[in-house]
Amino acid sequence: MHLRPAWLGVSLYSVIALAALVALFCYASPSSWGGFFSDPYTWRVVRFSFMQASLSALLSILLAIPMASCLFHRRFLGRQTLLSLFAISMVVPTIVAILGIVVVYGRNGWFTALFGQPFPLYGLGGILIAHVFFNMPLAVRVILQAYDLIPDAQWRLASQLGFSRWRVFQLVEWHYLKKNLPGLFLLIFMLCFSGFAVVLSLGGGPRSSTLEVAIYQALRFEFDLNKASYLSLLQVVICSVVAVAVYRFAPPVRQDVSLYQGVRLSLRSSKWASCLDYGVLALVLLWVLPPFVAILSPIFSELFWLSLLDSQLWWGLWHSVRIALPSGVLALLMGLSIAAIARAWRWHPRRNRWAVRLEQSGNLVLMVPSLVLATGLFLLFRHLGVSIKHAYWIVVWVNAVMALPFVLRSIMPVMYQQEKRFRQLYWQMNIVGWSRLRLEWQAIRSALAQGLAYAVLLSLGDLGVVALFGSKGLETLPMYLYQLIGSYRVEQGACVAVVLIGLCLVLFYGITRLLGGRRAVV
Repeated sequence: MHLRPAWLGVSLYSVIALAALVALFCYASPSSWGGFFSDPYTWRVVRFSFMQASLSALLSILLAIPMASCLFHRRFLGRQTLLSLFAISMVVPTIVAILGIVVVYGRNGWFTALFGQPFPLYGLGGILIAHVFFNMPLAVRVILQAYDLIPDAQWRLASQLGFSRWRVFQLVEWHYLKKNLPGLFLLIFMLCFSGFAVVLSLGGGPRSSTLEVAIYQALRFEFDLNKASYLSLLQVVICSVVAVAVYRFAPPVRQDVSLYQGVRLSLRSSKWASCLDYGVLALVLLWVLPPFVAILSPIFSELFWLSLLDSQLWWGLWHSVRIALPSGVLALLMGLSIAAIARAWRWHPRRNRWAVRLEQSGNLVLMVPSLVLATGLFLLFRHLGVSIKHAYWIVVWVNAVMALPFVLRSIMPVMYQQEKRFRQLYWQMNIVGWSRLRLEWQAIRSALAQGLAYAVLLSLGDLGVVALFGSKGLETLPMYLYQLIGSYRVEQGACVAVVLIGLCLVLFYGITRLLGGRRAVV
């Protein structure tokens, strides 16, 4: 009985997504897909999409493992600030980060001024730099969550036995990390495989195009629904094959009921461990900090203050906020619905398998391009005769669905932990629904705030769906910034980027503090 609201949220997510896909494929002609299948350009795009996504995921994880180990074992000045910077870099608007990367690595950027030779930014090199900039901090925070699953007694025993850092990594840490790496690799792979704004801005031409960009071109410039349907189905098949292969060999993740966190004794650290820690720390800082400095540097210029008088900037800010906040709330509600049903089934003898599948269904949206969902909804509502001015609700719903995997990753661990600890007590005392939510509020509010903040900021930085359906009445800040960069008004675009990143900071810390409380984990 108490799961009825949750079923409503899951049904809304499932029915609308399925209807959008059906509407799109109803306008397609599968009989002509054979011509697309034999087109060499299609398979060149597939090869490059797969290569750049695999390399981006591997580089992000290879940097994140030693970085997470350093942050877990060492306490240094600025550590919390660095973690907060990682949280912001995960959800900083894509077009803003691209602008910072162009300022640093572009033809007239800082790299050229320092070394006297331009960096090959446009192509695979620039795509990898941007993808690792976004996904390495995500990998670090996920791996740090895996460290929190290690019982405190193992650290005390390792310290008493005098194990070195490398020995502890072999015997203790790797046993827990390897269970999370397959899922993490799959998440980053799908994010990069379906990347749009990064490839559109830094690809440098058709030779560095991906399936998502090809779908955008088929919809925006050719309005070829048949070709878009074929490319979308091809992307779904490839991502599904990769997902099945990854989950087939991934070990199960088991979480203890209660992990006592006492005073952790320090481990024996050698000179090699110290050199590795600080070397990786320096490399990561050189990778992450310069784009942020480049983004914020225009604040000291006169042009920045003149740009604040531009009415188009403030209209773009208004449209961004009125899209981002409803999208974030909708994503959180759908995530809570999936989490409530999944955890109720998790320890049921006959439904536990369905709990895992339901949880994974929230990640399936990464296999389907957001442009495809948006186009399917547009065609569905047009067929039903529903008039949606400027496609506002299409943009809101698609952004909410695309943020759902990040919401689930934020709230599922703590929801499962509460269920495992207290499910017998709740059952015996018949505590369900809102009564249970009130009891769990203090334990889960930080995770809910983090999930909502991620969803709001991801929607705030969206460019793909707005680029497809945006108009004069729905021109967001990322779209305005992209137009400025495209018209070679980079200096003014840099000023708009400062406003956008400032808005991200205000919303992120406002949501995490207001909803998550003073002890919220940022």
